[in-house]
Amino acid sequence: MKRLLAGVIGIGLLFTGCSTQEASAPEAPEVPEGAITDDGGEFVYSGALMQVGDDENGYLQVPADFVPFQDEDVEGLTQYSDTTGKNIFTLDFYEGLNYQTAAENLRSYMSTQEDLEGLTGAQVTVGGYPALQIYGHYTDGYFIVTWLIEDTADPENCYYLALEFDNDHQYMMACSSTFQIPDDFHAAETAE
Repeated sequence: MKRLLAGVIGIGLLFTGCSTQEASAPEAPEVPEGAITDDGGEFVYSGALMQVGDDENGYLQVPADFVPFQDEDVEGLTQYSDTTGKNIFTLDFYEGLNYQTAAENLRSYMSTQEDLEGLTGAQVTVGGYPALQIYGHYTDGYFIVTWLIEDTADPENCYYLALEFDNDHQYMMACSSTFQIPDDFHAAETAE
């Protein structure tokens, strides 16, 4: 993850060579009662969940058996991983950078990574929020999916959600639909 975070802010190239079409989903899988799906309905997770996050980086539900994780030399992130430390959720916040500009910067940076293939982008929603998604796969077999999510409370800022996972952990994608900005998270808490 640190290989991506280092280049997000500093690179200001255009979001070229990346499709911005709406992602079309294949036939939706059967969803067991109590399970969650991603916003596109392609991925399902039916295990126990726990709430993670904070007022700085946003909130997300992750599998209950995931543990706190911290990339080396990167501070201020909210990260959780499985016990291998290889399947990772990351939350971050960019102040003074709207989600479109952040996506342009990240896409440009990711395109320089020699071990990252199949780089693609899409305009999507995540947790009901407008977002730009950038995804690809590493030559070691791991996938990376990132979302730059509009801060609907202040569109000049954005949230960053990233998932790194192997083929056996694609279900992590379903957790993306649980993302909430702090205002919405606290409003839901109050309503309960």
